[in-house]
Amino acid sequence: MKLLTEKNLEAEIAIDKKMLTLAEGRTTPPEDMTIAPFDGNPNKEQAASIIKLLFGVVPKYDPELSKRLCMSNWTGDPLSDVAILKIRRRGDEPHQIIEQFLEGGIDAVENPPPELEAIWKDVSEDPEWLDWDKLELGAKAYRGYGVYGFQFQGIATLDGYRSRNIARTLMSTGQYSDETAFKRFLLTCNFWTEVSETGGMRTFGDGWKVALRVRLLHTLIRRAVFSSERWEPDVFGMPINQLGLLGAPVISSLVMGVSSRKLGWKLSDEEIEGIMHLWRYVSHVMGYDNSVVPFPETIEEGRHLFYQLLLQTKLSDDPDGIRLCKSFMDCFEPPKEFKGLEKFKRWWEYKANLAMTLLFVSPETRKVAEIRAGKFWGIVYFIITVPMNIIRSKRRLKNPAYAEKLDKKISKERREWVEKQLGEADLVYRPKSKY
Repeated sequence: MKLLTEKNLEAEIAIDKKMLTLAEGRTTPPEDMTIAPFDGNPNKEQAASIIKLLFGVVPKYDPELSKRLCMSNWTGDPLSDVAILKIRRRGDEPHQIIEQFLEGGIDAVENPPPELEAIWKDVSEDPEWLDWDKLELGAKAYRGYGVYGFQFQGIATLDGYRSRNIARTLMSTGQYSDETAFKRFLLTCNFWTEVSETGGMRTFGDGWKVALRVRLLHTLIRRAVFSSERWEPDVFGMPINQLGLLGAPVISSLVMGVSSRKLGWKLSDEEIEGIMHLWRYVSHVMGYDNSVVPFPETIEEGRHLFYQLLLQTKLSDDPDGIRLCKSFMDCFEPPKEFKGLEKFKRWWEYKANLAMTLLFVSPETRKVAEIRAGKFWGIVYFIITVPMNIIRSKRRLKNPAYAEKLDKKISKERREWVEKQLGEADLVYRPKSKY
């Protein structure tokens, strides 16, 4: 399946229409997101266990919110989807138009579709809720995780890979499994780096550009996956849907912020909510519709939302999901050509990932993906990292000068970590199917 390869134009236009109208008239979620009665929900015990571990308190089940979350699986990004498909159908090259749009704004695009003009208005004008001071506070706290933040966000996706909607979508790009998995992870790390640099999310900032580029390219992925024979809309809903555009930022902000406290990071509630504010804006630029389910602004709101997400996530033993899990873990094993210090660093990163799966991946996923995360490495990782994180965090909170110096040091280290392993030419999102 090549991305948007034309076969029969009439048939292709019919697929466009089916995708763009998928959510119309729907009253129940896709089959893979069927809402189970709370008492019979198979995820109930595990969801409560995770929430209690992270927050200490389990919120109440919210059936109305749960249904809205599940129903959001029917919708992609209506503005981007219509805009990019219109550009495609009139014979223009979408990638060329996207680059013009990113570099020069709407004025750089000749005869832009109204939907592209609407996107420009959304992403070039500050939403009334946006607080730049709060966002930059969150960006600084987020940068402070350094390479650990990359590892956590990668590990935290493993349970999600067992959602068939997510697994089939990611497999379609051909960049998340097997020999390409590590490079694709590095591209995502570059995205996380750019959106959290100082000023990165300002209009035409590098983070703003990469977030907007991914948003527009998501339409090409969405359309390609939707037309695949392996995609069943009534079962899976829409590829790269509104639920995903909400869930991933919640994990990258709230869940990572609270989880990191278990490993010695001393982030204040204000800093965690700042990270949430950063990701609220990133998700806005990437096409999340806040009117569907409001993005949480406080830890309490996030806890309530995350609990409902855990309850409604249906995990499977689908081969695509298992392959993605295995590929992610295997890609950190040191290549045979690595020697000396480089080999040791990659070896430690691999062992650190194994250790983190004990804390942040469900036992069932570890079992089906055959992740051999020995408790020994979990203990070693805990003993080495927690005291260091506690000492550094306490010093950061007490000494502003040290905090500034640490921010610059970690920011430089994480960027060098990415760039050392990726050439400039690699920092481009080029989806290519493995189906």
